Amino acid sequence: MTFSMRRFSAIFRKELQDFKTNSQTLIMLVMPLVFSVLFSRSDNMREVGASTLTAMALVMVGGFVQAMLIAEEKEKNTLRVLMLSPASSIEVLIGKSSLTGMITVAICFINLLILGKLEGNFALLLLIFVLGMLIFNLIGTCIGLLAQNVPQTSTIGLPILMTFLFGDLIGMFVKNEVVTKIIDYLPTRHIGLAVSSVIKGGGFSAITSNLLNITIWLVAVLVITLFIYRKKQMD
Repeated sequence: MTFSMRRFSAIFRKELQDFKTNSQTLIMLVMPLVFSVLFSRSDNMREVGASTLTAMALVMVGGFVQAMLIAEEKEKNTLRVLMLSPASSIEVLIGKSSLTGMITVAICFINLLILGKLEGNFALLLLIFVLGMLIFNLIGTCIGLLAQNVPQTSTIGLPILMTFLFGDLIGMFVKNEVVTKIIDYLPTRHIGLAVSSVIKGGGFSAITSNLLNITIWLVAVLVITLFIYRKKQMD
């Protein structure tokens, strides 16, 4: 089945209407920006904030907001209608995540602007943010598909998403070699390292290993998302 811009556009417009009327999602959008203002008041916190708040935007907006929007569709039974429509799984997934994705990337850049850290190679920052956004949009979609309703997204999603967000903090308190090794491979860790490197003037070669980790995560999460989507579609 070929990709249809008409079907994608219809899904995107519906997503925009739902987004504007959802107060919970609006609160989640504001939180990373509030923290960036707080971090910007201390020179010592600005550099830490660049990586930490990027992770927060990706997890809370790209992941959690996406999960809530998908779960809300399930509650209304409109997601089932969409799954049974002529739209392909790719059209549905792109249509359902494009708005959240664009907002997530915008917030990542706004955070750096507020912190006074919008420096380095803009194209590399954009690449990092887009790859990170795709990972967490897909994770959020998985959580939304698995949850029966919006409240259940917290039950399923919080342990997963908070592990990504606070992985480094967990590693400081849990002195276990296996846990430390797992944290070292988390995408948020590599996204943070890549952002810090780029704003310090690092080029593509400086973040190659980070981008490799992020890309592997993206491919793995995409495969899992398509599997869950098609399973739910058949159910």
